[in-house]
Amino acid sequence: MSETALPLSSSLSSSPAIDSQPSPPPAPIVADYPSPAMGWLTVAILFLLYILSLTDRNIMALMVGPIKQDLGLSDLQISLLQGPAFAVLFCLCAIPLGMALDRYSRRVVLYLSVTVWSIAAASCGLAGSFIGLAMARAGVGAGESGFGTGSYSVVGDSFPPHRVSLAMSVFIMGGVMGAGIVFLLGGPIVGAAMKAGPATWPLFGTLQPWQQVFIMTGAPGILLAFLVFLFREPPRRKAASSSGAGYGEAWAYIRRHKPLYTAAFVGFGLAYAATIGFQLWTPVYLARIHGWQPAQIGPVIGIAQIAAAALIPLHGWTVDRLYRRGRKDAHLVWCLMTVLAAAPFGIAAFLVASPWATVVCYWCFMALILSTASMGPATVQVVTPAYLRGRVSALYVLASGLIAMAGGPAFIGLVTDKLWGDEMKVGLSLITSVFCVLLPAAILFALGRASMRRAHEGEPV
Repeated sequence: MSETALPLSSSLSSSPAIDSQPSPPPAPIVADYPSPAMGWLTVAILFLLYILSLTDRNIMALMVGPIKQDLGLSDLQISLLQGPAFAVLFCLCAIPLGMALDRYSRRVVLYLSVTVWSIAAASCGLAGSFIGLAMARAGVGAGESGFGTGSYSVVGDSFPPHRVSLAMSVFIMGGVMGAGIVFLLGGPIVGAAMKAGPATWPLFGTLQPWQQVFIMTGAPGILLAFLVFLFREPPRRKAASSSGAGYGEAWAYIRRHKPLYTAAFVGFGLAYAATIGFQLWTPVYLARIHGWQPAQIGPVIGIAQIAAAALIPLHGWTVDRLYRRGRKDAHLVWCLMTVLAAAPFGIAAFLVASPWATVVCYWCFMALILSTASMGPATVQVVTPAYLRGRVSALYVLASGLIAMAGGPAFIGLVTDKLWGDEMKVGLSLITSVFCVLLPAAILFALGRASMRRAHEGEPV
């Protein structure tokens, strides 16, 4: 976000001199930011809502068995519900919602986003068929689409440029940790609902335990959405562009550095797809192969996820040191190394006999692969000229999001159903994803390194 201060200074320096008095633009700009307390309150509220969004997005992973049994679904259909049903509208709605965030109050857009996804998440509990559940999941994706973009915009405008990185990193790390918190807290909730069994609710009639969980975790968001009105709407700070708002110039720059942006868009998308596949299907593996119940799976996987996410700043610190020492391809080099190091743990996790050994290998895999969680956006920001970053970042989110959220869960279900033909071989499907999804990402990182160095040498960023 540091480039937001550049257009003001550039325009002042290029204007004719009126007098010899130096103009002091920084003071009013800094004074216009919310107070530090208000800025961190904004981060805290959005962090809480981020956890809520991940709960509504991922809670299904703890209820695959009951949903399959009650609705008569296959692994492929479950994977479509976890992936494409959510991801397609999530990605496609980002474009019009991004325009709305530029034109209208961001707090109102955030409020509507939280409300829509919460109603849709609760509606998952009223679905009685694959189609009904898919439509509700699509609503969750549509609602959550505006939250990420809106949150980045609000956080970025709530702090001066030299403090944005810390605030943004806390928000991003909180989101990754949120996936673990979902399992940590969601496991006991699902376990209690399963133990209680079906119940008759006013207006809704008899609901199965998994339907009750969807309603209990989705409905609170309808009230929590009002939290966005507790923080101040910060003034917008846009970087000046040398061209119009179209994407032609962005595409031209991407084509000039095709290996680099292929690594960024496709490579990181594949790495995210493998990560999401492991997050959503490892709980299913523990339930099917080792007979673990949701009340046990949730806390164990949740703690492993949170502990792995806590190492994300270490990846960033390492890359920063390499980058300062002159490794202009440091982001891709580090991700190449960590992906290759993660692969053996991803394979071993589903070959060991002990479920606890599986959990340890899962933690090692996640601790390494989560290097890609922040390096994808960082790579795009580092190599893209300031006047193109907004448009290139939007294309990055669209491409990597579709690959990751639609492809990651769907690949595992497709391989389990169509290749192996046995739901008890879900572990073998996860191993297959290491070879067919994760390792191609490493190849793209390796091929993009030279292009990344040339982008630094040939273009000012």
